[in-house]
Amino acid sequence: MMLFNQLLPFVLLKENNTVLQVAVRIYMTIFGLYFVLSEMRISILKRMAAFNTHWILRGFMYTFIGLIGMEQALAIKVEDIAAGTASVFLMDYGTLIATLFISGTQWLMIGVGMLYTLLGVLCMQGWYDRLEEEYDEKIKLYKAVKRKHREEAKRKKKLEESLEWFADKEIV
Repeated sequence: MMLFNQLLPFVLLKENNTVLQVAVRIYMTIFGLYFVLSEMRISILKRMAAFNTHWILRGFMYTFIGLIGMEQALAIKVEDIAAGTASVFLMDYGTLIATLFISGTQWLMIGVGMLYTLLGVLCMQGWYDRLEEEYDEKIKLYKAVKRKHREEAKRKKKLEESLEWFADKEIV
């Protein structure tokens, strides 16, 4: 959702964006894409990023990105009020809904960051990593057993076919 919040102004407010706003949004979009990919547990990204391996650092990054998003939203509101295009008290429903959506998204981002930080401080990451390793080992074992059963089934079928061929030859 935070990624969506960063991309939406590129589409809706093309002419109103300053160079600084565009630069910050590009950075926030890159971070957002990276966060989405890292939460998908892609193995290549797990090894490449330092803050993926430490939940406390990941939590700080999430809260930081959430706070920057809040600052962006506040700066846009202040800019609109200063330009006279908006009022503190009077907002149309579209602006109100967009503001609530953006604020909710940023608070969720901050909440997730705080949760990651708390779980990291409570040393839950080591427990989670052990569970993940056990799960990966069980998956590997399951695949090996399944592969072995498939190979045995192929050998059995091949043996049955050869026995049928010999049985057919003896009758003739």
